[in-house]
Amino acid sequence: MSWITQLFVEPTVAHSILIISLVIAVGLLLARIRIAGVSFGVAWILFAGLFVGQIGIELDGETAHFVKEFGLILFIFSIGVEVGPGFFDAFRKGGVLLNALGFVLVLLGSLIAVGIGLLSGTDMMSMVGVLSGAVTNTPGLGAAQQAYLELHGGAVNPVFAQGYAVAYPFGVVGIILSIAILKRLFCRDIEAESRLYAANSGRNGYDLQQRMAESRSLQEPHRDEPRLFFIFLGIALGVFLGLMPIPVPGMSVPLRLGLASGPLVVAIIFSHFGPSLHLDTRMTRSANLWMRQLGISLFLASVGVGAGKGFLEMVAQQGVEWMLFGIVITVVPCLVVGLIARYVFRLSFFSIAGMIGGATTDPPALAYANVLCADSRVNIAYTTVYPLAMFLRVFVAEVIVVLFG
Repeated sequence: MSWITQLFVEPTVAHSILIISLVIAVGLLLARIRIAGVSFGVAWILFAGLFVGQIGIELDGETAHFVKEFGLILFIFSIGVEVGPGFFDAFRKGGVLLNALGFVLVLLGSLIAVGIGLLSGTDMMSMVGVLSGAVTNTPGLGAAQQAYLELHGGAVNPVFAQGYAVAYPFGVVGIILSIAILKRLFCRDIEAESRLYAANSGRNGYDLQQRMAESRSLQEPHRDEPRLFFIFLGIALGVFLGLMPIPVPGMSVPLRLGLASGPLVVAIIFSHFGPSLHLDTRMTRSANLWMRQLGISLFLASVGVGAGKGFLEMVAQQGVEWMLFGIVITVVPCLVVGLIARYVFRLSFFSIAGMIGGATTDPPALAYANVLCADSRVNIAYTTVYPLAMFLRVFVAEVIVVLFG
């Protein structure tokens, strides 16, 4: 029986694969749990990993590092493939204002996080983790970790994942609460909101959504063969682009897009311009979701186990503080931008709810808004803002780490 003990205890490659697989399986099982109709989804994998790390189980360092980085790349690349076809269309006509508001929401939340860190003296790297959790944005977490790793010669900082894990549940609730507050403030009559939407948007939103749908339809393959060539070519080019140093005046070190933003940029370009360049970049939605789920599961499992050691002690010391910070980072930008969208630009609740969900890249928020309205116009605003917001979340996390790391 000694081989069983070695398999579960000694940090070998086989041990690491076993532990990561079990963490993912348990996390996905827990993801079926819904609280008030809301599920934390794959974030349960991170929580399961934190528990495993807390009880003293460790992974082989090189194996864990590869699994984390490759999982992140798969996840980010699949997102780029999905949003790429409609990315540039989102800036036409009706999408300009929504993306501008989404940009302000992302920027305001990031500035609040930096301001809280500076005023309270909280470690800025933990604030990046809290920021990513507060807006439920896992790619931002991955981008921050990758940027820190490059800046510090391969050193891993567990506070990113710890801050993310503490803030994430309150991020999900906070975004939904913000939408509920905004609805109570100015959406008492759905018919009136429909008339306001028609008056402000005309057919712009519909035309934009139609163009994006038509672009996505070009991605659907007509046969079952997997499109592995463009995936691995895109990943290779993304890694090359991500590690390319970009000199920035006033910064002591050159800026790099990193292993998160690099593949994301290449995937967006490939999926948008590929068909016109006779590059077969088509991928079924099921294949895209499979690659995305695989990538994020591998990433969260390895990150969770690595950050689990000392997690409860860290939460006991700073957990309440991080929770409060996360709530402020979540709710204040959503309410401020939501009120501006309503009282300055006279947007309907459909557009505002979808814009908030897209800018926070939060599917539970979209699901909740759909429950309130049951209207496709919420989805239009969400898909219009989501691509740019996702890119900004990743990029801003990296910039904060480079500036303060």
